[in-house]
Amino acid sequence: MLYARYADRIRFTGAGPAAVEALARGDLVPPPRIKQAITEICEATAAQGSRFWIDAEQQIFQPAIDAWTIDLMRQFNRDGRVVVINTVQAYLKSSAENIHRHLTLAGKEGWALGIKLVRGAYIQHDIRERIHDTKADTDRNYNHIVESLLSRQSPFQELQDTKFPDARLFVATHNAESVRRAYSISRHRILNGLPTIPLEMGQLQGMADEVSCGLLAEYRPESDKPLSGKSPVEASVFPKVFKCLAWGTTEECLHFLLRRAVENQGAVVRTQDTAAAMRREAWRRIGLRW
Repeated sequence: MLYARYADRIRFTGAGPAAVEALARGDLVPPPRIKQAITEICEATAAQGSRFWIDAEQQIFQPAIDAWTIDLMRQFNRDGRVVVINTVQAYLKSSAENIHRHLTLAGKEGWALGIKLVRGAYIQHDIRERIHDTKADTDRNYNHIVESLLSRQSPFQELQDTKFPDARLFVATHNAESVRRAYSISRHRILNGLPTIPLEMGQLQGMADEVSCGLLAEYRPESDKPLSGKSPVEASVFPKVFKCLAWGTTEECLHFLLRRAVENQGAVVRTQDTAAAMRREAWRRIGLRW
């Protein structure tokens, strides 16, 4: 059983040449027609009780993407609801400081912050000096941001003259250590009554499935009651796992998955682990039938 809730992804550069030009110029406000379209999407998303992620893109576009997304969160992430979630790339040296800026604004202005944390997807196209020198540095930064947010702290420095805002964290990675570490921290803090924020995790369907499925298989409830019958604390520690499914024409999906495979070469290298995990799961299910 996977935790289910509707969500979608939006790339601002997909809005066409006018959007690309405005983002490249660093315009803090989108062109009127694009702003109207984005607002209509947000309103429809909020009306159906859903939410969506704004994708991170190349650094030439990212300052404007952040500005547009923060403005949407100001408008729609209110009254305990999170409709818009921004994406932060942890391979950037400025990522912790950027999240600190988001936290400060949300705390001062009273809106809810949604952060989807990824490692990064544009290393071949971005300014190399702005990216962590090694993968190990990126991994440390990723895990540090996760632990800080789950502990209701800024990953950059203490929040000044403001409180930690209402926030949500989506850990989007195929890295098994990061996923398990995030869930372990979240579970520990909930069970021990420590302050934290809601955590969700996800990977592409067909990549690192043993990580997401493994979390659900390893979850050990304190009783055999169904999830709906558990106490709020018991239910809150159940792993909230998503799988991202590509939807569209065959050509669109193939292009999307090819880019993801290139970005996630580490996940491809781990295919032997995935195959072994699938064999173990198959034998486990066969054993249950007997």
